[in-house]
Amino acid sequence: MGTKSGFVMLAGRSNVGKSTLLNALVGSKVAIVTPKPQTTRRPIRGILNDPRGQIVFVDTPGVFIGRTDFVSRRLNEFVRETLEGVDAIVYVMDPTRAPGLEEEAIRTMLQATNVPIIAVVNKGDLPTESRPHLDENMGADVGQITTIEISAVRGSNLNRLTDAIFAVLPEGDHMYPDLQITDIRHKEWLEELIREKVFLSLEQELPYTVKVSIDEIEEREDGSRYVVGTIWTTDERYKRMIIGAKGSKIKSIGMKARKELEEALQTKAFLDLTVKVDPKWQERFN
Repeated sequence: MGTKSGFVMLAGRSNVGKSTLLNALVGSKVAIVTPKPQTTRRPIRGILNDPRGQIVFVDTPGVFIGRTDFVSRRLNEFVRETLEGVDAIVYVMDPTRAPGLEEEAIRTMLQATNVPIIAVVNKGDLPTESRPHLDENMGADVGQITTIEISAVRGSNLNRLTDAIFAVLPEGDHMYPDLQITDIRHKEWLEELIREKVFLSLEQELPYTVKVSIDEIEEREDGSRYVVGTIWTTDERYKRMIIGAKGSKIKSIGMKARKELEEALQTKAFLDLTVKVDPKWQERFN
């Protein structure tokens, strides 16, 4: 049998653990992970290289029902566009929450496609009492080939998931170099990293009005990186929240992002972050 390769979409409603699963499958952090829904704005590709071939995972935003703002419309368009160009779909479900309109919308889209589907029920690391909808999810029918209970956090049953994916992928050459784990440019990875730290630092206080742009990346003679970035938001009050009292929040955000950047690059890094207000950044950056 020849080498297999293909694009695999991670589908599911918001905050079911798709980004955590992507990172676990690839073995490195390529997608931001926060407790907040709607933190993934663009499809992110993580690449799994295996003796059997190459899987290119596409992580998409959740589907949002009843939302008419610009960002939500673009998120839903991303999902539909991605469905059209993949070789398999991994449908991720969350047994801690009851299915609702969002779940129904995703299942309707999946039932209408001819792409092979593998259903997974995530969060198997949680105690049984914390997963009241486990049986309901395990019995869900979207025309899938199989249903697997997993834990993206612990890595449980990810080998079974990988085996199931390779079973349905077509034969083909690798689409990316063997050592590559993502097709995100370094600049985009940095933007996502800083945005993750903003979400984690502000917890429930900040609405989804944040965009990070990297304005400059300078590699210095000693091998260190100097990065200049802007955190965009839509209102002055949000800007004050991000900066914090006497700059405490923005300093904390920068320190956490810098530490992770240095670990990834194995070199010293400096982050120069500014917070700016633009009520129309959503239209300008999308």
